[in-house]
Amino acid sequence: IFFSFCFATCCPMKLGLSVKIPVLVVVPLCLALMWLVYIFTATSQRCDYDHMDKSEAAGLYKLIEAKSKQVDELMKRSNTLQTELAQVQKLQSERRPEDKCEALKVEVAGLQTEVTRLQTEGAKSATTAGPPVPQAMSAEATFIAQNCGPFSLPVYKHTSKRPLHLVFLTNPVPFANGGQISETLWVRDVVLHKLQRPVVIHYPPEEQKHDYHVSDCLIVTLFLKRIIWIEKARAKGHTNLGVYHMGDEKMEHPTDFIPKFDYVLRNYYSKPLQKAYPNVHWVPSGTKSGLGNHQMFTPSTLPLASQRIHLCNFLGSLRSNRQAVLNMLEQRGIRCYTNVNKWEGKGARDPIIYRFALEQSKFTLCPWGNNPETMRLYEALETGSIPVSQKWKDADFDPLVALGPGHPLPVLDTWGQLPELFDRYKDPAKLDELQAQVVSWWIRRRDAIFTGVRNVIEESFARKYGDSERTTPLQPCQG
Repeated sequence: IFFSFCFATCCPMKLGLSVKIPVLVVVPLCLALMWLVYIFTATSQRCDYDHMDKSEAAGLYKLIEAKSKQVDELMKRSNTLQTELAQVQKLQSERRPEDKCEALKVEVAGLQTEVTRLQTEGAKSATTAGPPVPQAMSAEATFIAQNCGPFSLPVYKHTSKRPLHLVFLTNPVPFANGGQISETLWVRDVVLHKLQRPVVIHYPPEEQKHDYHVSDCLIVTLFLKRIIWIEKARAKGHTNLGVYHMGDEKMEHPTDFIPKFDYVLRNYYSKPLQKAYPNVHWVPSGTKSGLGNHQMFTPSTLPLASQRIHLCNFLGSLRSNRQAVLNMLEQRGIRCYTNVNKWEGKGARDPIIYRFALEQSKFTLCPWGNNPETMRLYEALETGSIPVSQKWKDADFDPLVALGPGHPLPVLDTWGQLPELFDRYKDPAKLDELQAQVVSWWIRRRDAIFTGVRNVIEESFARKYGDSERTTPLQPCQG
C-alpha cells in the first residue's frame, strides 16, 4: 500500500489513471496475498510444533510418575534403615550382659594381679593383703556371680591345653551295683567342674591298677597301696601326679605316700594332716552317683521347705550313734521318714526314690557314722533339705569347721534338742528363710571349695610346664 501510494504520488503526471489504478490495486493485492501465504505457512508449522510438544510431554509425564514412585519407595527404605541404625546404636551403647561379663572379668583379673603383686612385695599383714581391693571389687563380682556364674548357661569351648588324666584305679561303679566307689560322678562332674582344660578319663582293668601310669594325672583310688603305685610311676619318669585320697574315715591309712605326690585331694577333714603336709587339700565327701545336682546347682527347682511333706528324714545304715537317734524320735513321737538298710549293700536305696525323699523333707538328720563327715550332709544341701548335725567332740576333725565359720546349719549339742529345733521353726516364713540362708551359703561355699581345687591343679601344671601352662588363679564367686 505504501509502495502504491508513493508510485502514484511521484510518478509523472503524464501517466494516466489507466496505469496508476492497476498499480494502486494490483500491487497491494499481490502483497496481501503474499502476506496471507506467509501467515498460513507459519501457523501450519507452529501447529506441528505444538503437536510434538504434547506427545513428548505425555511420555515425560509417565516417566516422571514412575520415577516419583521409585523415589517414594527409596525414602521409605531410607527411613527404615535409619530406624534400624538407631536401634543398633542403642544396643551398642547398652552393652549386653555377656559382653559386660567379659569386660568385668578382665577388669577383675587385673585387680587380682595387682593384689598378688602387692602381696609378693611383702604385704604380709592382714591389713595390707586384706579387704581394701576386694571391697572395691564386690559390686563387679556380684554382677559376675549373677550373670556369669552358676545360673548362666554353660558354654562348651574347645581348648588346646594339655589334658588332666583322671584315672580310676578302683571300680567306679557304685557298691550297690557291684563296684567300689559311690562318688564317681561327684568327683568327675563337681570336684573338677571348674577346670579350664580337657579331662581324659581312664578305667584301666583291675589287674593293671598298680602298673597303669601316665603323667599329668589325678588317680582316684579306694583300696590301693598308693606308695607302691607312686614309686613305680616316679621310677618311670612320670610327673605332675595327684591322688584323690578316699575312704580314710577312721584316720588309719598310712601317710608315707603323701609327700611323693604333687598334690593330694582328700575327704574326711584332718587339720593335723593338712598342717603336716601342705600338699593335702580337703574336699567334701560329696554325694552318691545319681543324687546331687551335678555340674550346675539350680535351687529354683527345689521345693520350699514349708511345702515339703516330711518334717524330717533319716536315711542310712545303723552305725555309731544312729540307733540312739531313732530311739529318741520314737520316744518323743516325732514322725520322720526313715529308711534303714545295710551299708551300701545290694538292697540299698534306689537313688531316685532316695532323692525324692530328700526333696520332700524339711530337715535331714545327719548323725555320725565312723566319722563326723557324712554324705547325708551334702546330699541334703544339694536337694535343699536343711541338714541337722551334732557337734563333734574334736574341732580338728570336724567337717563343719572345714566348711568355714559363720555357716547357717543347725548344730545340736545332743539329739535331745531336736524337738526344740522343730518348735523354733514351726512358722513357715521362718522355716523358708532358714532354707534360703542354707542354700545361698552352700552355693557360695561350694564354689569357693572347687575354685580352690582348680587352682591347686593348675598350679601343678604350671610348676611342670612353666608360663606356657600358667593361668591366673580364679577367685570364688562373691554373693
